[in-house]
Amino acid sequence: MTDRLRTTPWRDRRTGTDSYPEIIAADECDLSTGGRVVDLGVALLRIMRFRPVCLQRETHHPPAHDEDIVQLILPMRGTVDATWAGRHDTVNEGDLYAHDLTHLEEMNLQSDGRDTLELALVTIPKPVLPLPDDAMTPLLGQGMPVDTGVGALLKRFIQDLANEKLTLTPADGQRLGMVLVDLVTACFSSLLESSPIPRPGSQPQALTQRIRATIQRHLHDPDLSPRSIAAAHHISVSYLHRLFQQHGHTVSAWIRDQRLQRARRDLADTALINIPIHKIATRWGFRRAADFSRAFRTAYGQSPRQFRSSLPST
Repeated sequence: MTDRLRTTPWRDRRTGTDSYPEIIAADECDLSTGGRVVDLGVALLRIMRFRPVCLQRETHHPPAHDEDIVQLILPMRGTVDATWAGRHDTVNEGDLYAHDLTHLEEMNLQSDGRDTLELALVTIPKPVLPLPDDAMTPLLGQGMPVDTGVGALLKRFIQDLANEKLTLTPADGQRLGMVLVDLVTACFSSLLESSPIPRPGSQPQALTQRIRATIQRHLHDPDLSPRSIAAAHHISVSYLHRLFQQHGHTVSAWIRDQRLQRARRDLADTALINIPIHKIATRWGFRRAADFSRAFRTAYGQSPRQFRSSLPST
């Protein structure tokens, strides 16, 4: 499901030639010396070997719209120095780094004394992740904690998927891709909720991010409402509404959209084909199947049953 990313030229500072961010995102890599791809449906995992190189975005080539992805970098051998939106970080072997191509300015790939380095690269389109861009932005361009908690689970999951002995059927790849997306979402949500990183001069923005992370964790609860959310964050309902109106939507509409995205993903999962549609609706907080069907049709132009029957069989 993930298309080949077409991105803007970068400059290899060591050779003076144009290269491309495909070294971190796409199908063909001039700088790659080998590797393999694990197709996970909603995500893509590449285990790639690169020669040492320093890449820098050309100033006259602004980011393209099709760079709208989140990428996780896990060095398996070697080191990555990255500059993202002016923020510099060094990613050593066993570390996990999150970024997007839109704000990536420079990347220096360094080996550990050998001819090549090896990276595990997870690429996920932003629309697949049930978090808004402005909520994820404070977490990008830096390393993620991977010693304990969800971060440790995410790192081990990527390492297991990168195992060369692992063979997957297409259906297995799709299921594991959904698990991977859930782990990334849980990791981001946990970071936002437990240790929020406010954007400069924007305390309301930081609060909005914490609220959205809380909502993501309670989408299954049919009693989730603006009143319960406001009470959990010790603010008034009217102030909660103002926070969301600043981003062009209401609290209830945002909750509904997030639930619909999760339900649509479950309907597309061949492993859940025998689960009745009304049970999937209930799983994501819809009390009545009729309400879910009506909301789904409004959002996606077809009923849940039509959407499920239109999917290719595996």
